[in-house]
Amino acid sequence: MSSIASLPLLFFTMLIQVVVPPLPAELIVISAGKIHGTTLTTIFAGSGLLTGSITVYYIGRFIHSKFERFFHRDKTAQIITRLKKIENVLLWIRILPYNPSDIISYGAGIVEVNPLKFILISTITAFVRTFLLARLGEYLDDMKTFFVVGSILILSFLIGSLVAYGSPGKKKEEV
Repeated sequence: MSSIASLPLLFFTMLIQVVVPPLPAELIVISAGKIHGTTLTTIFAGSGLLTGSITVYYIGRFIHSKFERFFHRDKTAQIITRLKKIENVLLWIRILPYNPSDIISYGAGIVEVNPLKFILISTITAFVRTFLLARLGEYLDDMKTFFVVGSILILSFLIGSLVAYGSPGKKKEEV
């Protein structure tokens, strides 16, 4: 059975893994799901993930304000304009495991995504993501289940990568 005393540690671990990557959030949540169950893991891990995402978003906003001149240079402004065109996709892709959600949160602050929009989408993605991972953790009973869960995580990583970055053979447009 779960130890209620370790739940605040789960919250802070998830918060820290966003601010100081690359702690493996997926493994943390899957393990916690096995130990604490879906509901408690979703509440504590999701809250930690959301708090960490909001923290790094505002660090990104701070970076933008301190280096304002840099972000108004022609090439940099073009990159920011392109990122703003796909900001919804980038924010929603964080629902998938093994995605660069930390970097996306920093970037969202740097390109000044609307804070309310960021928090709303982050709330949904943080709790759905942790719910699904915790649920997977609850079902890890044997090696067969472990391989099924691992396959699902790898597949979601590949799908997320393709959506975010395009196909590997696709030539990138020069900025």
